[in-house]
Amino acid sequence: MMKKIALALAIVVIAIAGAAYYFASNLDSIVKAVIERYGSEATQASVTLKSVKLSPTAGSGELSTLTVKNPKGYSSADAIMLGDIKLSLDLSTVQSNVIVVKDVTILQPAVLYEYAGIGGNLEAIQKNVQSYAAKFSGGKTEPNKSAGDPGQSASKQPEKKVIIENLVIRDGKVSVTHQALQGRTLSVPLPTIQLKDIGKDKGGATPAEVAEKVIGAISAQASRVATAELQKQAGDLLKNQAGGLLGGATGGSTGGAAGGTSGGTTDKLKGLLGK
Repeated sequence: MMKKIALALAIVVIAIAGAAYYFASNLDSIVKAVIERYGSEATQASVTLKSVKLSPTAGSGELSTLTVKNPKGYSSADAIMLGDIKLSLDLSTVQSNVIVVKDVTILQPAVLYEYAGIGGNLEAIQKNVQSYAAKFSGGKTEPNKSAGDPGQSASKQPEKKVIIENLVIRDGKVSVTHQALQGRTLSVPLPTIQLKDIGKDKGGATPAEVAEKVIGAISAQASRVATAELQKQAGDLLKNQAGGLLGGATGGSTGGAAGGTSGGTTDKLKGLLGK
């Protein structure tokens, strides 16, 4: 009897070791699948990730080419493409419910600001992510999670939260498309974005809340520089048009022409930017 029990225990140990090896050796692919699934759900657009390289023992990792497609109502182009994402973890927190990420660096993001009749694509993505994050406020887990899914935990288990001490997004660019540009695309640098202590004030943020924070920061900054560039281009165009009109005006009619042109210019600018 004792021999049978020992044999059974040995089989269990081997099975556990085999399962641990499987998950360790397939960690990169599991993380990739989770990011693509929940990223697509949060943005309501297709999210893909080219590769994941994690080093659990070193507490570091690198993600390559994370792409977010445009949502419905816009072109089939990529709205956001993050080149390389490098991160480092506090290894002492990996087994806890709140994982501390010491540093995240996102290099060479390419952002497309596309304005359509229904508004800007980045604002649409941001609203989708905000709506998704709101479902998990208070640390609630997703209602349909099941233990049978390798990428999910049982509904009774507390959701893992994250604190990101330092996040930097740099060396990016913003491309701007608008019907008023008549097929042209403007390109402007994306200013460096730095976020500190994400989730720290509330004892950790859910992955959905982190996505909202990061995509929100990218969207806000990209929208800001894109709108400024559109205003500059529109201002130059309308200024030239106004100069032509004023050049043909004479005497007392100049004041009236200027006043009329100024009002028309403002109206056209508002229409250009969808204001």
